[in-house]
Amino acid sequence: FFFWLTMTKHHAISNSLQSTTMPPLRSFLLLLTLISLSIAPAHSQQRNYNHDGGLWGEVKRAANTIATPVEKVAHERYDKLSDRGKFVAGAAFGFGASRFAVCTTVNTVKTVGAAYIAFEALEYAGILKEARSTKEGDAIMAKTRDYLLRTADGIRCDIRTNLNPNAVKERIDRNMKRDKPGTTGFGTGAFLGFVL
Repeated sequence: FFFWLTMTKHHAISNSLQSTTMPPLRSFLLLLTLISLSIAPAHSQQRNYNHDGGLWGEVKRAANTIATPVEKVAHERYDKLSDRGKFVAGAAFGFGASRFAVCTTVNTVKTVGAAYIAFEALEYAGILKEARSTKEGDAIMAKTRDYLLRTADGIRCDIRTNLNPNAVKERIDRNMKRDKPGTTGFGTGAFLGFVL
């Protein structure tokens, strides 16, 4: 009975969703996602183009200066662990990384949605029209747009590079050959982090 009730409810919801139009925010986010993951800008075809511009590049540079010494110490201590310790350390790291990824994704979607609504309200109130009506406002808007586009391009490029299925498979195979207990622990912890 419960299964039938669930399926009936799911069918009713899917029929009602098909008959309604998609809200503008969801349409905007879907379009933004499709564009960012599928289309590479013309300048990215150049081999020497740097995708680390904008805020994303600054964040990556700051993170690398902090992470490099920490990573060195962590590798030294990790290599001294037994196989069981490597499994537990991998599981803890996988669980933490997956929880961080889920929370970050949810907060990013919330922030983008709030920013979209805020900018729509500013546009409706006429504040953005006033900013575009002067040459200085045009220059500020152009710089802001370029900065945001460089940031989005850096994120897009890193996502396409790091989440490429072939690259993920090669990374897993390489790590399984090098450190099977830690990689298995990481996968187990990540699975539990996504499920719980």
